[in-house]
Amino acid sequence: MDISDLPRTTSRPDARAGRVLAGPAALALLTIAAQASAVAFHPERAWLELATALLLVLQARWLARRVATYRDRGPQRAIVMTGQLLALGLAADAVVHLASWDVPHSAGFVTGSILASVLAFHAVLQWDQLGSGVPDVGDWTNALGMVAVLVGAGLLLTDGALLPTAGWSEAQEIVQLVQVANGLVLLAACLSVGLLAGMGRQSRLWAVLATSVGFVVAQGLALSQGFHVSQLVSSLGQVIVVSVVMVALHHPLPSRRVEGERPPLTTSWSLALTAGACLVLVASAVSDADDRALAGIVGGLAALLGVARTAGIVREIEGANQSRREARTDELTGLGNRRGLARALGEAMTNLAAGEPVALLAVDLRGFRDVNDRFGPAAGDDVLRVMAGRMREQLSERMVSRISGDQFIVVLVEPDASDPATTADGLVLALERPVQVGATTVRLRASIGVAQAAPGSGLGDADELLRRAHVAMHVAKRAEKHVAYYDPNEEAAAHAARERVEELAALLGPAPDPAAGHLVVHYQPQLDLRTGRVVGAEALVRWAHPTHGLLYPDAFVDLVERHGLMRPLTDTVLRLAATQAAAWERAGTPLRVSVNLSSSLFLDGRLERMVQDALLATGASAHLIALEITESVLMENAEAVPRVLDALADRAVSLSIDDFGTGYSSLAYLSDLPVDELKIDRSFVQRMLQDVRTHAVVAGTIDLAHRLGLRVVAEGVEDEDTLEALRALDCDVTQGYLHSRPVEASALTGWLDARTSVLG
Repeated sequence: MDISDLPRTTSRPDARAGRVLAGPAALALLTIAAQASAVAFHPERAWLELATALLLVLQARWLARRVATYRDRGPQRAIVMTGQLLALGLAADAVVHLASWDVPHSAGFVTGSILASVLAFHAVLQWDQLGSGVPDVGDWTNALGMVAVLVGAGLLLTDGALLPTAGWSEAQEIVQLVQVANGLVLLAACLSVGLLAGMGRQSRLWAVLATSVGFVVAQGLALSQGFHVSQLVSSLGQVIVVSVVMVALHHPLPSRRVEGERPPLTTSWSLALTAGACLVLVASAVSDADDRALAGIVGGLAALLGVARTAGIVREIEGANQSRREARTDELTGLGNRRGLARALGEAMTNLAAGEPVALLAVDLRGFRDVNDRFGPAAGDDVLRVMAGRMREQLSERMVSRISGDQFIVVLVEPDASDPATTADGLVLALERPVQVGATTVRLRASIGVAQAAPGSGLGDADELLRRAHVAMHVAKRAEKHVAYYDPNEEAAAHAARERVEELAALLGPAPDPAAGHLVVHYQPQLDLRTGRVVGAEALVRWAHPTHGLLYPDAFVDLVERHGLMRPLTDTVLRLAATQAAAWERAGTPLRVSVNLSSSLFLDGRLERMVQDALLATGASAHLIALEITESVLMENAEAVPRVLDALADRAVSLSIDDFGTGYSSLAYLSDLPVDELKIDRSFVQRMLQDVRTHAVVAGTIDLAHRLGLRVVAEGVEDEDTLEALRALDCDVTQGYLHSRPVEASALTGWLDARTSVLG
């Protein structure tokens, strides 16, 4: 088990924790006793100092083994090295004393203690950065600067006889002041990080702080006894502090903080450093102390460090602000991105809770995909940048975010939130101005969905408001409108449509789900006007829905087309129609069965194979299948349609042009395409007796078709007068309610039998 995974902020160690600390605590006490003896029995202390050094090394080794399993053990390893350096300094002094070398007293300890202080501060910085990176060089700048400030101030105080260092050399004063300054800086750093880490109730923190305070106080009291005694006291104090710290670190340290903003404490330290350095400089300038020049130099160094650190913080803050802006900004357009939108929505919801209305505009650019397909992604990016610039001009300081390729969200607060129509209308005018793409001018269309939230409406969820804006935008797109407002009724209809699409997908999937119902085909007979006999029938699909009953095409065909389900629908209808055609042929009443085709079926080149497979699977004769296409199919697929129709005609499948006269007719295809039949739309047939011009159109169409060798079918015949009028114009076939409504195959078979017996 990783020890660092244990709870880190427990304020009351359990019995097991006490047992863990018992051994290290005993060793620490033994180490402290050894060094206390060395201080008490100086100058004959060499062997005792060696014993202290050895015990310090043992403590460090024990701690190193203890923390080997910690996940975050950087601070502990630094303290291990701190103890080893202090031991090395004490051992060096002992060796010098035993060898009687001419080296200043305590030189080893002074060197080791200063290096140990550096490592101890490094340990505090690593603790400060647990979970968020490596120590910041700025923190080192703060620490060194504060040490320099304290040393500079100390030089002025000692030279002014405020501190009892008479008879000390300048080097001794600086050494002592550096040691005291290091202790004070370490004390302040450990206190601040410990409190920020939530250790205010942990006794180990206060034990370390108490020993540190005692160490600093003891150093001050020992000044009057001379430099040598002061260093002896310092050696004992440092051994005590390091021993206590090593015992305290036998449990993991809590993290000071997670990744986040620079805390005010760090900035405050930098400002305090600069202020302190300036005070030292001023004091050295007005003081008459002998060390004022040295104090001024030290104070100047501290001031430089403080100014550099403050400037660094300013740059860090500017960089952090820039990073935050970039994190909330769309790289392509310079508008807000999803992060920026989330922040703006949060602020808007706060305004809503305070009693101010909020509105969202969801903006979609219709036609942008065509720009990308026609001119390429680079041109599309240029167009988006132009549109973003127009939004900025139109919306000024309002929050605009780009959330996907050509979709944007505008957050409106007061006073705009109360009147979003004005903003939306202005945005439409701005976005629909022409855009120059290379040598071509393009014009996009804007569809804007508006969702509003008023105080007291109960709507406090930003995601729900955003969803409503999107719903309204999709309503605007489907209706090809500029602006649509969120309407719960329209959303209910949209929800029902989504459910219907899901049911259609289950119905028309590779493994149809019976729970979605099934497709049935009704047939409307077509009669030969000359003989009165039934010669064909148009296949019309119905959906036998499990809950809504029999649904007609207008309830689902648009959804089928829009969601790419037309191919499986047509394949099913074609196979059902071919199966019935084969059955009628076997029964001795062959009928030509007409099936409608959508323009989308001509786009992927699989229509010919689908027809062939249906004929082979059902055994129907090809000449009994008629495929109906509208004029719009011919116009929309001028290249693909002729090729496919030629292939189908080669297979003897009959081809018919449906709803003739309702589209953009071109007489050229009547002569060029292998069509067999032309169907006059019901809108002409039903008006031909009331309108002379319509009658002329019908008569001309029949005459033209006959001259081209085409069979003519008139749809929508509902009365005898219309039937007789068509007979007079020599129409070939009629279809309509006068003869029969569309009925199931079994009903039409019975109708055929009854009619055959009557006709004889």
